Amino acid sequence: MGSHPGIQIKPSVLWIHIMVWLAFFMIPLLFIESASGRERFMIMGWFMQFLTLLYFYYNYCYLVPKFLLKKKIGLYIFMLLLGLVVISNLNILFTLATADLIQHRHPFNLWRTSTFPVYPAILAFALSSAVRIIMEYFRNERQKKEMEAEKLTAELAFLKSQINPHFLFNTLNNICSLARKKSDQTENAIIKLAQIMRYMLQDSQDERVDLAKEVEYLQNYIELQRLRVFGKVQVVFSVEGNPEQFSIAPLLLIPFVENAFKHGVSYQDETEIGITIRALKNQLVFIVENTFVRQKEGLVGQGSGIGMKNVVRRLDLLYPGQYELIIRDENNRYRVELTITY
Repeated sequence: MGSHPGIQIKPSVLWIHIMVWLAFFMIPLLFIESASGRERFMIMGWFMQFLTLLYFYYNYCYLVPKFLLKKKIGLYIFMLLLGLVVISNLNILFTLATADLIQHRHPFNLWRTSTFPVYPAILAFALSSAVRIIMEYFRNERQKKEMEAEKLTAELAFLKSQINPHFLFNTLNNICSLARKKSDQTENAIIKLAQIMRYMLQDSQDERVDLAKEVEYLQNYIELQRLRVFGKVQVVFSVEGNPEQFSIAPLLLIPFVENAFKHGVSYQDETEIGITIRALKNQLVFIVENTFVRQKEGLVGQGSGIGMKNVVRRLDLLYPGQYELIIRDENNRYRVELTITY
C-alpha cells in the first residue's frame, strides 16, 4: 500500500485499510461447499481478490492523483482500460497455469475467464476513486485552513508591529528631561517604562492575555503620558467589574488611548480624557472620551492614521461578528465605544 508524494496516510487510516482487506480476503471461506472444493474455492477466490486489491490501489495511488485530479480525463480512461486488460490477462494466465493443480468447475472458456475479473474491478474502481477524491477534498480544505491561519498570524504580527512605533522615543525624551531636572519622578518613570516594554516584548506575543494585564499596561502608559502633559489635561481612568474574568488580544485597546492623547490634548486650553473599562457578565465595554482639539491646520480627525486602521483590521480578524465599534463626534467631544461580546 503506498501513498502519493505529499500525502501522508495516518496510522488509523492505514489500520482501516488493513482490517477491511483482511475481512475481504475472508469472503472465500463463506462459499466453501465441501472439503473437496475447499482448496479450489480458496485459491481462485483469493487470486480474484488479489486482482481486485491490485486494481484498487492502481487507481487509488496512481491513476487518480496523476491523471484524474489533474483533469487528464482521456489518459485516465485509457489507463483504466489498460489496467482491466492487464488483470484480465493475469487471470487467463493464472487459470491456465493452475489447470493441472485445481479442478475447475467449468471447462476453460477464454471470454468468461477474461471478463470475470472486470466486475470486481469496476467496484474497486468506484470505491477507490470515491475514497481518494474525498481524501483529497479534506486534505485541500485542511491545507486551505492552515494557509489562512498562517496568513492571519503573519498579518496580525505585522499589525501588532505597527503599534507604538514612536512611544519609546517620546518616553525616553520625557525621562531624559526629568533626569536633567533631577525630578523625583525619574525612577518611577523608568520602572513604568520597563513594565511596558516587558509587556510588549513578552506577554504581547501570546494570542490572548488576561484583561487585567492589558489594564495594567494601559495604566502604566497613562502614567507616563501624564508626565508629558502635566497640568494641561485631566485624565480619568476607571475600571468597573472584574477584569480577571476576561482575556483579550494584547495591545488591542492602546491605539484608542494613544489617539486620545495625540488628538485630545491642547497646549493652550484645559482638556479632558476619560477612559472606562467595564467587565460585564459576557461583555467587555471600552470607552474613550476626550475633548476635541482644533489645530491651526484645521480639524484633526480622531480616526485617522495607521493606528486606528490597524486596530479595526485586528478586530475584524480576531472578533468577527463579536464586536461593535461606535465613534461619535458631538458637542466638541470625541467618543469611542468598543463592545466585545464573549
